[in-house]
Amino acid sequence: MIKILYILTKSGIGGAQKYIKDLTENLDKEKFEAKIIYGRTDIKHLSNKTYPWLLFLNDWIAVFELVKILKKEKPDIIHLNSSKAGVIGSIAVAIYNSAHHISPITVIFTAHGWVFNHTNELDWFSRTFYMFLHKISAKFQDKIICVSEYDYKLAIENDICPREKLSIIHNGVNDNIKFLKKNEARTNLKFKIKNLKFNDNWPWIGSIGRLVKEKNYETFIATAKSIPNAYFFIIGEGTEYKNLKSKIKKSLTGQVKLNNRFFIIPPTGNDSIYLKAFDIFVMSSIKEGLPYILLEAMSAELPIVITEAGGMPELIKNHENGLMVAQKNPEALAKAIGGLIENQPIAKELAKKAKEVVKEKFGLERMIKETENVYLKI
Repeated sequence: MIKILYILTKSGIGGAQKYIKDLTENLDKEKFEAKIIYGRTDIKHLSNKTYPWLLFLNDWIAVFELVKILKKEKPDIIHLNSSKAGVIGSIAVAIYNSAHHISPITVIFTAHGWVFNHTNELDWFSRTFYMFLHKISAKFQDKIICVSEYDYKLAIENDICPREKLSIIHNGVNDNIKFLKKNEARTNLKFKIKNLKFNDNWPWIGSIGRLVKEKNYETFIATAKSIPNAYFFIIGEGTEYKNLKSKIKKSLTGQVKLNNRFFIIPPTGNDSIYLKAFDIFVMSSIKEGLPYILLEAMSAELPIVITEAGGMPELIKNHENGLMVAQKNPEALAKAIGGLIENQPIAKELAKKAKEVVKEKFGLERMIKETENVYLKI
């Protein structure tokens, strides 16, 4: 029996959290024993916050908290997720292994989109600093799983580690996701929006994701201004909430008002069930790994528009099973959305092909099997 300890910076909603949940629930129970350790709960000082002026004191405390956990749990493999957990976890295992030569712990890191991606909202110094940290931590990692070919190439281009340490395992989803039917999904979302009568003839354009800079929802909001007679939705929460609400509110002073047709709805943790409420699904990101919500939108057989970011072009091929536009280009995004609204037969055909691609190439069973093979070989 191989004992695996998964480390996450935080619990809650997100791609890394879903990734670990799918793995722990579907691994072969006769071969693997799995446990999840979360920052801020199990490792109290592990978080995404950084305090360089304190010489990273919290991070060093988190390292030794994790060393203590390793002594107690004695896993065979530690599987790290997110940049902070990847660095903290690698250092902790290096310290642990230096004192336990007989039974060293194997380290696997999954990159859910490299933070030093050149399109990310980071200055040169921050990007270089994160790249340096990943190069150092990679020396203590036995295997790095990239969830997209894009991230694999990015690691090689930036000399993060030797090529043989890298492996590509695309995320996967079940092909039997239980989506609410369109009317039921819309009724549920309308209930969350008080005192508004909806026009049943207007299309619904939606997105689901964390309200953070890398999702670039500013472009989505700017796009809505040039598409009248349509409703726009984002289901999500995060640090950019006030900024995005402010941008929606400011539109009240212009010619195109968004206040009664652009809505930000709090997430439930199981928001993919609402996907069929949308006529078109949009992702306007500047940084991505291989987003689960995009796979789920494809599985829901929705017409999709994405920006050219991260691993998304590996899922959506322009004019084959969806539409793709350049980043931070509201005019191009509006043109693509408008084209799908006006050409329903084309939209339906693209949506049908998107669903076929997920079923054929991005199933959960494949992801689990390939990850199990990494565990067994390592």
